[in-house]
Amino acid sequence: MKDVVFGIDFGTTNSLAAVTVGGRALTLVDQVTLRPHPSVIWYRGGDIVVGREARQNMDLTEAGAPPGFVRSPKMSLRRDGPIFVDGRLIEPTDAVAEVLKHLKNDAAGARGSASGKNLTRAVFTIPVDFGGPERRALRQAARKAGIGVVQFVHEPVAALYAYLRLRPDLGRELARLEGRSVLVFDWGGGTLDLTLCRIQGGAIMQLANLGDNEVGGDRFDERLRNHLRSKHATAHGIEDITALEQPGMAAKLLHQCEILKIQLSNPKTDSEEVIVRNYLKMDGPSKNLLQSISRDELDSLSSSIVAKGLARIDEILGQAHLTYQDIELCLATGGMVNMPAIRNGLTERFIGRVPKLDNGDRIIAEGAAWIANDGLRLTLSKPIEILVADTSGRGTYHSLVDAGWTLPLENETQNVANTRLFCIDPREGKAVVEVAKPAKLGKVLPSDPRRTLCIAKVEVDANAQPLLERIECHLQIDHDYIARVTLRSTGRGASTCEEFHDLEFGLSLAGVAPPGVSTDEGKAGSLRGPAGEARALANSNLLQRTNVARYDERNSSDGEAWRYVPGDLVAKWRSGYFDTRNGAASGRQLEERNFYVPCARCKRKTDKSRGACHWLQRRVWCPDLPRQPIGARC
Repeated sequence: MKDVVFGIDFGTTNSLAAVTVGGRALTLVDQVTLRPHPSVIWYRGGDIVVGREARQNMDLTEAGAPPGFVRSPKMSLRRDGPIFVDGRLIEPTDAVAEVLKHLKNDAAGARGSASGKNLTRAVFTIPVDFGGPERRALRQAARKAGIGVVQFVHEPVAALYAYLRLRPDLGRELARLEGRSVLVFDWGGGTLDLTLCRIQGGAIMQLANLGDNEVGGDRFDERLRNHLRSKHATAHGIEDITALEQPGMAAKLLHQCEILKIQLSNPKTDSEEVIVRNYLKMDGPSKNLLQSISRDELDSLSSSIVAKGLARIDEILGQAHLTYQDIELCLATGGMVNMPAIRNGLTERFIGRVPKLDNGDRIIAEGAAWIANDGLRLTLSKPIEILVADTSGRGTYHSLVDAGWTLPLENETQNVANTRLFCIDPREGKAVVEVAKPAKLGKVLPSDPRRTLCIAKVEVDANAQPLLERIECHLQIDHDYIARVTLRSTGRGASTCEEFHDLEFGLSLAGVAPPGVSTDEGKAGSLRGPAGEARALANSNLLQRTNVARYDERNSSDGEAWRYVPGDLVAKWRSGYFDTRNGAASGRQLEERNFYVPCARCKRKTDKSRGACHWLQRRVWCPDLPRQPIGARC
């Protein structure tokens, strides 16, 4: 039977696969709990247990949870090196692969309508702060599990698409939200992800992303565990309670705190009891932990974490220069948004615009499944530009690839742009190319700031005449959305390569291209002109001067290209360039020539405050020589 493309939400705390069947999204939850599969692995000797059974064994044994547990393997993809499990080293991608194998096996035995559909390819959702290295590692882990990653989609975008897809009339909803801003607030067990989106031309365009892995639901569990430890220690006069914990009891208590947090998130629950038998290595009443926790206690313990997470809303809105009133819809997803303190904080900010979701713990996987079913593709929401020289000396930005470029799918690498550049100032022995993107979405004004993606430098001949050394600039994007810019100097023969992955994406809905973007998918825009005549850097008075210029038919002639070369360097190589009858020199070049080239006789440089001389200036007095008018020379 033909394989279909699934959607997979691989989460820090729980993971879930989904597939579309008969016009609806089917989530392949655990058949016993009817909830997503816990992302827990138990290395039990030579066996590997994953999911619900592994989670349950953290609580079953009175002697404490057995060793060999990995509670959140997703977090291991964020750091280098192996993880240590019961005295052995486990590669993070191997641990993640075990969770994905569990999802794959569960899908193979799914209920009737989904049976026979092999989970061999999937659209994977990722946090907004999952960079290129993490995406590569997740693809490698999926490959080890026998699953191909068709494409990656940010979790908030998948959630928003699932919400829109379930509206009675998708077209009407898109028309209502056209040009409006939407905030997707996804607070899960491991991370808090915020994404500002704009529905534009039938596409979901990402305005800004903000991720925080320091305020995930696990932090609440840890704080609650420490509070229970303190209460138990105070009740029994214990100074160092952690030293007396039975092996594995720390993990067991942490899991109990996660359950306690979920129970206290129910508005009908005011307090809950926690019982952990044989908690301490001692006899008497203190051996067993028995404590009661109220919702007020939980709110007090977690208030600073909640405040920090909600403050991220102000941060991302500030980046986009928006207010609460500019947000048409706040889509709150993830298990943590069920906490009354968090939901109340959202509703206070966005009154009447925070819908209650019945599928909040499944909406991300469902969105990925719908994206796979509808064959939607990710596009760049902002162009990729390079800084090149202009006659002002400040530089201007030109597009290497335009917004709307369709990103590659599995096993694809796209050659996005091949561009030739001049080196206008080789004196430092390096040609410098800055790659950047606009700070804002949509039409870019000349004064709008850019954000640097990478700085690439390639060796050139420092003694070469300006414009002789040419630089070949190649840009590629692979299926992990990692862009690679390669520079090669044709004279020196040197080459260099830099990678960057801080790109922002859009999701094209039903093949509708965003306004102003060609419907010719996959074709990069040519270097059609400046994205801005001046470069604006936030909170800085410094400007980085580029020493490369574009090579095309318009500036390949000698006279036109030399207008980009610094004036003092032109004076060295072209003695007649500044002849007043010529008129070739720009105002910037005259300033540079006058400032840097010393007087032929007194060796002084121009000092405007003293009226110092310059041998190329006319009718200026030399202060260090007998008073006489200056002609061709002092």
